[in-house]
Amino acid sequence: MQLGGLTGVLYKICDWIMKFAYVNLLWLFFTFVGLIVFGIMPSTASLFTVIRKWIMGQDDVPVFKTFWNNYKTSFIKINIIGIILFVVGMVLYFDYYYFKGMTGALSNVLLVVMLMITFLYLLVLLYIFPTFAHFELTILRYFKYSIILAISNLLSTIMMIAGAIIVYFLFRMVPGLIPFFGGSVLGFVLMWAAYRGFAKIERLREAKEEEEKEKESQMKVEA
Repeated sequence: MQLGGLTGVLYKICDWIMKFAYVNLLWLFFTFVGLIVFGIMPSTASLFTVIRKWIMGQDDVPVFKTFWNNYKTSFIKINIIGIILFVVGMVLYFDYYYFKGMTGALSNVLLVVMLMITFLYLLVLLYIFPTFAHFELTILRYFKYSIILAISNLLSTIMMIAGAIIVYFLFRMVPGLIPFFGGSVLGFVLMWAAYRGFAKIERLREAKEEEEKEKESQMKVEA
């Protein structure tokens, strides 16, 4: 039954509120199912997969089935990515304090290099889940694509950072909403901004392919 007017608008708003709360509770539940350490990565990847489908217009996607299937199939792969991120993060953390305690020109150079690597690391953290949800790649390519996409889509990257900051202050003002919407709202903001960049790249690629096809057709006609 289709509802129109104000009633229809209110129904859609309530429906989306319930969807966001539901997928957020699934995210929390399956994080604990994996004993947190092994659950946070596949649970977050599944959260982004569901949100990506919503952004693509698949409003009626079966949330639990989609979430659970992705959780199972991506469990090992995304946990390997998580281990790599954790190890690199720890190395950067200890290197920072090590180089900070050193003196001399060489230590300053090493500190600058380390900060540049840290910047790239943060870009990977920002893009790894949207990239994982959108592309089917090898493990190492997810890191490469995350950096390339972050740098080549500066507007999307800025939107992701700004959106994350807004979400942070929003939940800081109303912390009671975090258990119900913390992960899903932040995930939506990041996935929405990243998807804009993904779609732009795909449009440019398709336009380039069409242009190449037209050139090939013209060459055949001239021949």
